[in-house]
Amino acid sequence: MFESAEFIRFLTDIGCDIHHITPEMHHANGQVERYARTVLNMIRIEANHKGASWSEQLWRLQLVLNMTKQKTTQHSALNLLVGIDAVTPVLRSLIRDVAIDNSQQTPRDAWRELCRARANDLLKKNQAQQDTTVNRQRRPPRKFNIDDLVFVIKYSQSTGKLDPGMRGPYRVLKALPSDRYELKLLSGSYGKTTQAAAEYLVPWRGEWCPETCAAFFE
Repeated sequence: MFESAEFIRFLTDIGCDIHHITPEMHHANGQVERYARTVLNMIRIEANHKGASWSEQLWRLQLVLNMTKQKTTQHSALNLLVGIDAVTPVLRSLIRDVAIDNSQQTPRDAWRELCRARANDLLKKNQAQQDTTVNRQRRPPRKFNIDDLVFVIKYSQSTGKLDPGMRGPYRVLKALPSDRYELKLLSGSYGKTTQAAAEYLVPWRGEWCPETCAAFFE
């Protein structure tokens, strides 16, 4: 994976953490990829059909996504963030504050916390359902040790029918949570590392050279 030292220092200075995603991780990146596809389609419509500059439309697209009600949480991101759900957040928040003060109802902050608690429960329920569905027919992944040599199955990077669909060999550097491993290419890595799920790792038995194959022909 590519990491810019200057970019990492910038994130550290402002108090941000870096979270890497593992390629080919089963059902892990689907939501991110779905949102990325949605954003790209919206930008394409604004740029190609309306002739607008995509960089000037990002704030509008972000507002639309923030106001979209999510199926799992039953709330929009804007509602969970500030407790309101409107096209013009500032104006609607002022009107809502006046209405709440006059009727002596629950303050917006308290209502927001109730929505967040409900959304948290719905997310946990959905997570349990997804885990049950995904793990129903899965077998336990193979375990690897530090310094093991492996190949990584990457069918998405295959170039044709004769391509084996595997890349490597890699050396296992570290065991990560959720049956993932940090890997480093044996040659040409230039100090960079990558991550892969255990279900996409295949042990490497070594090169098929005359010395190693001699036992098969005796």
